[in-house]
This record gives sequence, structure tokens and C-alpha cells, in this order.
Amino acid sequence: MKVLLFDDHKLFAKSLEIVMANHVDEFVCFQTPDNIIEIVQQEKPDLLLLDIHMGAYSGLDVCREVLYHYPELKVAFLSGYNLHEYHLEAKRMGAKGFLDKNMSVENLIDNIKHIHQGGTIFMENIAEDVIEELTPREKEILQYASNGDTQQVIADKLGISRRTVNNHLMSINDKLMVNSTVAAIVKGIELGVIKLSNNR
Repeated sequence: MKVLLFDDHKLFAKSLEIVMANHVDEFVCFQTPDNIIEIVQQEKPDLLLLDIHMGAYSGLDVCREVLYHYPELKVAFLSGYNLHEYHLEAKRMGAKGFLDKNMSVENLIDNIKHIHQGGTIFMENIAEDVIEELTPREKEILQYASNGDTQQVIADKLGISRRTVNNHLMSINDKLMVNSTVAAIVKGIELGVIKLSNNR
């Protein structure tokens, strides 16, 4: 099995490369996904591992691009950002797994082999019933609210009435099972619905 890892944390990547040398045929690390399509074409990996945040790059965007060009390639995420929304996005786009960087080496090896053999690994009890119910507009409004925008400011930005914004916020509260916008923002951050700036 040949595995490629794209991760901008040099020490982590090098350590994993050393550890994995005895468990897979070939384990190659890259710090940036620049020219990743050409790299995949040249290296022909059995499994591609991506971090979620790689400098200016989003692992989710990189995964989407790779699977567009190589839809049969097994791609999984290896990240410390173990959030529900990331799992859902990865699952939607056809990734085979989402692995936590904090897991033991033994578990990581087992999970990689499981994915290579055709299995999938995602967070157990993923809160799809919560996340999937939030519409794109609701997520947008919650994001604006997390930035400190008032209902009127959000309404002006989106070209809708303040009453409509309030109705959306009430719907968000119901779906996230909270009773205030502040609590909804906190829940949104926990679930990965809200994207924090400088999220490294």
C-alpha cells in the first residue's frame, strides 16, 4: 500500500513518515498541496491523507478537486479539527474517512488499512439530524451573528427584512435545541457550522 500525506506541520509529518515506514509499502509526505493533481498522477497512491487546514489551503477544497480528477481514489482526512461539519462535508464529497490526529498509532494503522480494504470511518453518532436541517441561509445568518452583526445589519447585508432574520434565528435555535442566539453561536462553533477566522 502506498500512502501520500499532505500536512503543513513538518515535525508531525516527518514523525508519522518514520512510524509508518514499517507498516505500509511506501509513505510519502508533502507540506503543501501545490500541484497535487500532478503529484497524484506521478505517485499513483492507494490512499491520500489530507489535513483540514494547510496554510492558505482548505483540505476540503483540495479533496473536492482531487476527487473531481480521480473519483476512484481513496481519500481520507487526518486532522486535529474533529468537528461534525467537517465530517459531513467530507462524507458528502466522497471521502472515505475522517481520522483524528490524537488517536494512537496502532488505531491509525488499523484505520488506514480498513479504508484501504474498502471501508469507511467517520465520527460515531454524527449529528446529521442537527446539521442537515440548517439551510444555507440559516448558516449564513448564524455566521453573521457570530461576527457580532445585529439583526438589522444582517438584514441590510442580505437584502431581507429584520423580521425575516429574526424568524431564521428562531428556527436556528429550535434546530440546535438552544434558547438564545449566543447559545446557537456556541453550538455552531462546536459543530463546525461557523467558520472561525485564523482557524489554525
